[in-house]
Amino acid sequence: MAQQGAGPQSAAPGGPLKVVGRRGPNIDAIERVTGQAKYTADIELPGMIFARVLRSPHAHARIVTIDTSKAQALGGVLAVVTHRDAPNVLIWGHRQYVLNERVRFVGEAVAAVAAVDAETADRALKLIAVEYETLPFVLDPEVALQPGAPQLFEDGNLEGQPRTVTRGDVEQGLQESDHVIERAYHCPTMWSGSMEPRAVLAQWESDRLTLWCSTQSPFRIHANMVAQFNLPDSHVRIVASYVGGGFGTKSAPHVDETLAALLARKARRPVALRYSREEEILDSNTRFETKMYVRVGVKKDMTLHALDIRAIINQGAYHMRLGGLGNHATHLYNVPHLRTVQHRVHTNIPNTGPTRGVGDPQECFGLDSAMDEIAIEMGWDPMAFRLKNIKRNGDPIPRAAAGAEDGRLIAQALDRCIEAGASRIQWDRRNVTPAAGQAGPKFRGIGMACTERTGGGGLSGASVKVFLDGSVIVFYSSTDIGTGSRTTLSMIAAEVLGVPLSTMRTVAGDTEAAPWDGGSQGNRTLQGTGRAVEAAARDALRQILTTAAPLLSSTPDALELVDGSVRVAAEPARTMTLEQVMQRRGRSVVGDGSIVQGQQGTDVERTTAAHFAEVEVDSETGRVSVLRYVSAHDVGRPINVTIVENQIEGGTIQGLALTRSEEMRFDPRSGRTLNANFLDLMPPTMLDFDARVIEAVIVPNEGQAGPFGGKGLGENPCHPGMACIANAIY
Repeated sequence: MAQQGAGPQSAAPGGPLKVVGRRGPNIDAIERVTGQAKYTADIELPGMIFARVLRSPHAHARIVTIDTSKAQALGGVLAVVTHRDAPNVLIWGHRQYVLNERVRFVGEAVAAVAAVDAETADRALKLIAVEYETLPFVLDPEVALQPGAPQLFEDGNLEGQPRTVTRGDVEQGLQESDHVIERAYHCPTMWSGSMEPRAVLAQWESDRLTLWCSTQSPFRIHANMVAQFNLPDSHVRIVASYVGGGFGTKSAPHVDETLAALLARKARRPVALRYSREEEILDSNTRFETKMYVRVGVKKDMTLHALDIRAIINQGAYHMRLGGLGNHATHLYNVPHLRTVQHRVHTNIPNTGPTRGVGDPQECFGLDSAMDEIAIEMGWDPMAFRLKNIKRNGDPIPRAAAGAEDGRLIAQALDRCIEAGASRIQWDRRNVTPAAGQAGPKFRGIGMACTERTGGGGLSGASVKVFLDGSVIVFYSSTDIGTGSRTTLSMIAAEVLGVPLSTMRTVAGDTEAAPWDGGSQGNRTLQGTGRAVEAAARDALRQILTTAAPLLSSTPDALELVDGSVRVAAEPARTMTLEQVMQRRGRSVVGDGSIVQGQQGTDVERTTAAHFAEVEVDSETGRVSVLRYVSAHDVGRPINVTIVENQIEGGTIQGLALTRSEEMRFDPRSGRTLNANFLDLMPPTMLDFDARVIEAVIVPNEGQAGPFGGKGLGENPCHPGMACIANAIY
């Protein structure tokens, strides 16, 4: 970890914190619930026109001809674009161009129209004549790997070489084991998107492009626009002030941003492109299907001795860069003989990509299901088996850098999470036989699963501006996607500066106003952006105390800023309000913070959790009811306890949803998605889960990587749900 901008400490260094670690509502809650918050689809510009997208009816086809003349002649149509108008530049990190001459899934964009209103644009789409040469398609990733399977790309359907990680000798380890099981686990393609469909508003002013868009990563969109239109970096501005959820589906560029910009440039008018729910499901990205073949070997002394995982991953037509399992096999348990092999395969289904957890929920399901099955076959308590084999502080653990030697695990609390969760769920009750207190067709079971993850990787930047009246604005370019980051980051700055939270405001998601940041994903907002905000606030504090020193006949090191006043630490009566200091300064203070988070030393910090579930199964109907669910999480030091609990509860519900709905289904005859709507996809509503059965348990465990000892949390809560429920049923 490298940090710039460190300076004076916050008020009462080493003393009690006054803002961080407390409860409180989001500072933008009123704006959100009253409709004052402006999401992308709420923004209107003078002269704005509306776009619609023509989509492929075929799973795999080549466009022979496309005639847009009738659409262009329709009154009210101002622009039409096809693959002939689109840049020959790949979208960030994968094989897709904005518009392709060869389409590879039902729903892929073929053309786009901009007109004076949405109805006219819809009529124009029907006037575009497209002749297709249909091609064979494949939906199953294992079939796609077989000889003679339809090929999506000239180099085949396999994306690169299989990702392989080895330690020791797996075959030897399995032979040495006293007991071995072989299992197969399958997770279908699942949708894990957000309530807000994607929306983009594009405006050109001469050769300068501004996009208002719903994204988790404004600077990734910024870089994509620079590449697509060959623009100077300074000629692109991305604004994403309010975002209605993301869950990874908005963490990377898609086709809609470039389509809106192409139409706006051609029409010479601002263009709004707002996806329908069906378009959002078909053309954002989905949670990829995985087929996992697992072999586990153990010794009679309850030691995990060998682990072999082969995964077939369905990445769809054009994966969104990140595709594969997480790090559970390599980071969760101590095992001397390990091998993981991941085959990333293209098929003719819609794009997959990063969704909350990025492969961790699928891997957790396979790995922790196998842990339960072999423990029970051996007659062991699954919790005791895990406690014997989990990684603990000081154990070797792989580092992020490719080819780097193992590091040393620090600041973990998985053992404490397991113990806390087991206590709350009363784990000992699982040993009660079904005959005791279980009558009729209904039976109860208790299960558990573990998870871990990192956070905060990459470069983050922020700035903190203090005005003459003592009020403060935090500028950062990641976005608040429902995580409460506006509040959390403001609390960090307020704690450093020694000012009340009520004086804070934020400007988020604007690439022209804030320094570069990697965006809101991968557990990185708190540990990355939060560290940058902390550094920026310390830089601002240094400038304020430097200004105040001669006014108080002191030195900066002898001063502190407490409750909005600057005072001499040894003589608190010698004081000035922050506003008085700023008025005497005569100009605002701007503090800058930049940080690179990574595993540059030997110490590796991870975030851990253990989930426990009690379920009731009706053996006649198959209905599974969740009676209790305990989510015990190591969050470091919680910055805002209410937000942390909400994150745990919300992520837990999303993990539970993966056990019972959101499976995307495809017609084997046509490749069409059969349930690209809420009615058939059945994402859970507030009526499907009783939040009262979910108990969020915060395990205090101050970390080292995040500000004030905090740890990233966003990804972890959704990981264990599938494994935890499966184990309870088992």
